[in-house]
Amino acid sequence: MKKAASILLFVLFFVSFETQAQKSCTGVINSVKGKIFTITSEDVKDIPSKTDTCSVSKDISGTKNPFGIMVQSGWLGVADAMFVSQKGNTLTFKITKETSSIVINGKKTVHFVNGKKMKIEWK
Repeated sequence: MKKAASILLFVLFFVSFETQAQKSCTGVINSVKGKIFTITSEDVKDIPSKTDTCSVSKDISGTKNPFGIMVQSGWLGVADAMFVSQKGNTLTFKITKETSSIVINGKKTVHFVNGKKMKIEWK
């Protein structure tokens, strides 16, 4: 009886963990207008709902960190956004909050530029 209860508990834990898994998509920015940006995604399997808060990260592979060391691969969280619409493999988002403010030589770094690879994550 204890073994069956343990197995049931494990299955319930796994199912609850699986439902909390984050979904994501990656793509390249093709348009930025104020707080609205669009990405062209390589593979659109899942899209967020219009009520999901999305975490936006930019690809920092091949850039130098503040110590002058080349970053081999990685993502930098830059903003929170809401999904606006989808047209084919183009997804539109609205920035709700910038989460990264980097200033270099007195100038704020612009994270949203055409051609930059981005990752969008949501639950």
